Amino acid sequence: IAPGWHLEYIDVMDSAMDKTFRFQCDRWLAKGEDDGQLIRELACANNDILELKERTAYEIVTVTSDREDADTKENIWIILEGKMGRSKEFLMENSSKKRRFERGATDTFQFSSKNVGDIAAICVGHCPKDGKKSSAKVDVFWHVQEIIVTEMELCNKYFFRCNAKIPLRYKRRDYKVFECAKVTESFASKARSLVPVKYETIVVTGFEKGAGTDANVFITIYGLNGDSGRRALRHKFRNLFERGKTNRFYLETLDMGELKKVRIEHDNSGLAPGWLVERVEITNSATGVTTIFPCGKWLDENRGDGLICRDLFPRY
Repeated sequence: IAPGWHLEYIDVMDSAMDKTFRFQCDRWLAKGEDDGQLIRELACANNDILELKERTAYEIVTVTSDREDADTKENIWIILEGKMGRSKEFLMENSSKKRRFERGATDTFQFSSKNVGDIAAICVGHCPKDGKKSSAKVDVFWHVQEIIVTEMELCNKYFFRCNAKIPLRYKRRDYKVFECAKVTESFASKARSLVPVKYETIVVTGFEKGAGTDANVFITIYGLNGDSGRRALRHKFRNLFERGKTNRFYLETLDMGELKKVRIEHDNSGLAPGWLVERVEITNSATGVTTIFPCGKWLDENRGDGLICRDLFPRY
C-alpha cells in the first residue's frame, strides 16, 4: 500500500574486527519522492578501519652523519610531539655487543606508546649509558643527519632533516628540537579522512541519426584520491540516452578530490546499442566544481574505431 521508504542509514557490524561501518543515506527510495529512484548505492560514511587507536607502535630510524667524529658510544633519547599530545621518552640504547650510532650508520628502533597523532616535531637528547653525571663530557657529540619516524598503525612516515651535533648531557632538559620537514602519507591514512560526496553526473547524447543507445551504460570516475568503481547509469521506467537528450544522475562515493578522467562504456545490448556521446559533465555537490569531459565519438562496434568503452579527459 505504501512502498515508499525514506532510509536514514545502514549499520554493518564486522564481528572479527569488532567494528561497525555506517552507510549514510538520508534519501527516499520511492517513485514519487526525491529523484524517483528505488535503488541506491551507499558509500561508507566512516571508512576508518584503521582509525587512530589510543596506543600504537613507532619505528624510529636514525642516520648518523658520514663525517669524522660523528659517532657516539653513548645513548640517544627522543620524544615525539604531535597534534594529540607528547610521547614518553624513548631511549635508544647503545651497547658493546651491538654498536649503534656509528659513522654513516642507519639504526632502527621500535617503541610502543600512546598515539600522538600527526607528528610536528621531535626532541632529541644525548645521554651517558651509565647515567652518571661524571661521564657527561662537554666535548662529546653525536652528529645526526636524519631521523625518520613511522607510525605503524597507518604507515605514515615523518622525515626530520637534522644535520646537527647533539652534545652529551646528563640533564634531560638539554636537547635539540627538530621540526618535521616532510610527511609521506599512506593511502590508508588518506582514505580515513575522506567523506561521502554526491556527484551530479550529466551525460549528453549526440544529435546525429542513430546517436541514441538501448544498451546498458556504465561510468567510472577517477580522481586524485581513487575512483568511484564501475557504476550503472539508470533510472527506473525511463528511456535514457536518446538522440540529442541530456540525462542527469546522482552518484554518491567518497570524495575523489580533483577529477582526472571518466570511463564511459556500454554492454552492447539491445537492438540499437551504438551510441554517440557528446560529453560528460560532473559536479562535486560539496564544492560546486564542475568538470567537463568532451567526447564527440561513437561507442559502436560497427562505426569509427569500433570501441564501446572510452576514457575521457577533462577540458581545462
